[in-house]
Amino acid sequence: MTTAVLPEMTPVIVEHDELKLIGIPCVGLKAMKSKYENAKEGMLAVSGYLPQVVNPRVLYGMWPNAESQNNPDTHVYILCLEVSTFDGIPPWFVRLTVPPQKCVVAANGSGNYDAASKAVEDYIRENRIAFDRTPRDYVICERYHLDGEGFAKYSLPIE
Repeated sequence: MTTAVLPEMTPVIVEHDELKLIGIPCVGLKAMKSKYENAKEGMLAVSGYLPQVVNPRVLYGMWPNAESQNNPDTHVYILCLEVSTFDGIPPWFVRLTVPPQKCVVAANGSGNYDAASKAVEDYIRENRIAFDRTPRDYVICERYHLDGEGFAKYSLPIE
């Protein structure tokens, strides 16, 4: 796993080992910014009470790999923290185990999702990178390194 600071808008390939994540779901696209801010505030506050949290300053945005994601009312975004173990984690947290993967990632400190997405898409196309077609229940959509580059957009897993 890497949490090194990424260069601004320069896509890189990031490899993660298996990740154990706990999270808070944000359901529906309406008012997503406030839902995200509330989840972030909760995750940062509770992390001080959970010694299992690997780095409370690195949050992952996860999407279920499901048809419901296409509906703005049923779209789900899960803001997560990595943990070393699920032992002792309160039962109300979403618990995800994400298999090892490689992704193309572009950081954008201003949080410009569209610009970072375009940088990732262009890099994949220009380098003829193939996606890993292994079925996954959840995918990393983004990472927030609060003491580093800020927002970073992830591609789907690559081969």
